[in-house]
Amino acid sequence: MIRKKYKKEDKELAVELSKIERKTAVLEIKLIGTSKIKDNLLYECRYVENGRIQEVPIIAYDVTQALAKLEQFTQLGIPENVLKYMLGNERLNG
Repeated sequence: MIRKKYKKEDKELAVELSKIERKTAVLEIKLIGTSKIKDNLLYECRYVENGRIQEVPIIAYDVTQALAKLEQFTQLGIPENVLKYMLGNERLNG
């Protein structure tokens, strides 16, 4: 468990990230519902970009795919070899 003194509110965290010159960071990826698209879920993704908190909804199969789709907004991502390991070859080769 993380101690309470280390937890920050989102606005405070955005300011601290600016101070250390970290332009972009993912704050949260939260499952908010099911999608009408078969076998997909709806996620709400929150991230900091240049000190501003952004939100974007993403439809994805699972949280790893949501993170991969979030890359177009954040330019942060999972290296392809790690993503293949996380998702398993059967999903990427199928």
